[in-house]
Order: sequence, then structure tokens, then C-alpha cells
Amino acid sequence: MVNVDRPRNVLVVVVDSLRADHVSGFGYDRETTPTLDAFADEARAFSNAKAPASWTFPSIASLHSGRYPHEHGGRMIEDPRNLSAEQFPTKPLVDVPMLPDLLEAAGYDTAMFTAIPMAEKAVGDRFQTISATYTDAQERVAATRDWISDRDRWFCHLQLGDPHAPLDVPDEHRETFDVPDLDDLEDWRFRETTDGAGFEAYRDGRVRAYDAAVRGVDDALAPLLEGLDDDTVVVVCGDHGEAFWEHVDLERTLNDDPRGYYGTDHGHSVLEDVARVPLWVRAPDLDVGRDDAPLSLTAVVPLLLDALDASVGDGAIAPASLDAVRADHVPLCEETAYGYNQRAVWLDDHKLVAVPATGTRLAFDVADGSEGEPVDDLPDDLVDALEGYGDGVEGEAAIDVDDETRDRLEELGYLE
Repeated sequence: MVNVDRPRNVLVVVVDSLRADHVSGFGYDRETTPTLDAFADEARAFSNAKAPASWTFPSIASLHSGRYPHEHGGRMIEDPRNLSAEQFPTKPLVDVPMLPDLLEAAGYDTAMFTAIPMAEKAVGDRFQTISATYTDAQERVAATRDWISDRDRWFCHLQLGDPHAPLDVPDEHRETFDVPDLDDLEDWRFRETTDGAGFEAYRDGRVRAYDAAVRGVDDALAPLLEGLDDDTVVVVCGDHGEAFWEHVDLERTLNDDPRGYYGTDHGHSVLEDVARVPLWVRAPDLDVGRDDAPLSLTAVVPLLLDALDASVGDGAIAPASLDAVRADHVPLCEETAYGYNQRAVWLDDHKLVAVPATGTRLAFDVADGSEGEPVDDLPDDLVDALEGYGDGVEGEAAIDVDDETRDRLEELGYLE
């Protein structure tokens, strides 16, 4: 039985592949997110949130369950793994309650609108209405607004894919960000090596194109956020980040990617480029302002349930205030999709990265937002925190993928 004593509408927006350090309100030098920067004036803005996984499928299941992948079962079966060879993950366990399950039981209409098929495959069957159309942010936002307009009590998940390769770059922002006319900027080049003429120009252009795609999403969100009632509870976040050749050599040390790709994209590491995401939460009793302390996206469910003054049955993550969530909070990122699995934990400004299958463990000071050289000694508290997370559970059967979804996954770079 689920009861909601403060029945507010709930909107969760996921901007796929959105890095925290490319948000202009967090100090990025290009104006990528003016809409979200303004939204931060009425929300808690977490500049150092941590994705529970380095790619969409397990991360979205964690976002909605409040559990890490090894706890909900939506994860890869084998180690090493190779999603590109159609080694598909297992579904989350059916007896793990998800946010749409809980709110439907409390009388909410629930819906997911997504441009990313892996979000649908992860949790789409938990929603009453599911719309997976591989279109740009303007269309997905318009569809969401139409659905919201006909309902009194609702919960909606909106996932926008424009910053995910292949990028959807609005024409007007090619000029805004001086995006050059180079081949394959919407996708990737220089994935196996950074040797060769033109790499630096390509990297600069690829990042500019990504920033332009982020700005397009931000523009599309403006009418949606401005049209919400003041008491609507709102979450906006990235599900994981995106790498732009920051740690090519370190990735080679940590992983043997079966595709031979290092330093680009996501799903292959738990380094800050991929693991650090932005998070905004507008909810009653949650103080407005910037928050730079690490916080896992698994905190979203207890915070939302707390905002609704909800009571939930056995097996579900209980409502909790931010202070309660943060007590003994050690964020975890895990479940890569290529090569051996990797796991990372954070305490304050320090981070431990581990590859369980090979025994590799490296610790870093990430106070400046990125990994530098590994520190000489592994901090005991980080080692204890990592070892406190067990192997976890196995999920249900592997997901089914039809021909249309397979084509889209290939276009997105998951399959080859």
C-alpha cells in the first residue's frame, strides 16, 4: 500500500550524456544552459552528482529504484562484456519497486517519453503510457506537454537524446558555438587513436557540436519548465556524462575495450568525464542553492517520496530528507558495457576506481573535478566503502530487442 499525503505532480527530465562541467551555471565558459541556470534559482543545484552507472540502461533503473545496478539486477551478465556484440543486459528484478510503480499505486497517471531506447528497455514497462520516438528535444517536449495538459495527478519521465551521438545540433546554434564544417562531428572519429593530422581541430569541433546540442535541449525545456505549476516537484539530471579524450592512456590502463575505443563516448569507464553529472531538484523543504558535495542519483527516489510525504510498503526505498540521505552516503558507479566491469566510490574529494576481475585499484584526488595521477596509497576508508558493496543479485532474463530497436541502437553506437 502506498499513500501520498502531499499529492504533487512529478516531472523527471533526463538529458542523456549531459556532463556537469558543461553546464554554464556551474562555471562552463560557453552559455550552454541558460534555461537550467535560471531554473536553479528555484531548485537545489547539485554540481557533483554521480551516475550509478556509465550508460543509460542500468543508470535509469537506478534512478527509478533508488538502488544500484548490483541491487536491482539490471546489469550485464558476463565479464568481460561487449554490448556491441549484442550481449544484452538483464531486466531489473520484477520485485524491485520503481518510482512509477509506487506513484501508480497512489493514484497517479504515469508516462515515459524518451528518445533513447535503452531507457525504455530498462523501465518502460513500469509506466502506464510509454512513447519511444527517436526524435529531437522539441518534439519530445511537445509530446510531454500534450500529455500533461490532460491530467490532474501525474508522474512523467522525459528523456532527451540530442547530446548523445549521433548529435542533434540545431542549425541556429552551429553559429552560436562556431561549430566547424568537419566530417563526422555528429558521431565520432579518432576513437582508437589520437594520432594523425587534424585531431586537435576535430576535438575542438566535436566539443562545440556537443555544446550546441546541449543548448538545443535547454531551449526546448524552457516552455515545459515555465508552464508547470509552482508546486510540481521537478528533477532534471544527466544519466551519465561523455568523454572527450581526457583520459585515453588511463582508460587503456583500466580497460581492454573489445572495440578498441578509448577516451570517447561512455559505457566503458567510471572516470569523472562519464560519472559526474548535474542534478537539479525542486521540491518543498529542500533548500535552494548550489550544492557541490557528491550525491548519487540513487538519492532521487527518497527525496521525491519525502517531498510527497509518502509512505511505502516493504521492499521500496523509504522517503528521506537530504540530510538523512547523506548520512553515511558513499556514491557508487558501476556496470560498464564494454570490457571488464569497473566500480568507483567517492568520499569527499577522493575516489577509488577498481576493476574486480583484474584486481586493479587506483585512487585519485578529484577536488578539481577530474582524475590526475593516482595517489600513492589507497585510502582505507575508500577501500572499506568499496568492499561494503557486495556482488549483488542477478536480474531477470536478458532484454528482447526487435529489429527497429536494434537499428536505433546501432545508430547510437551501442551495436556494430
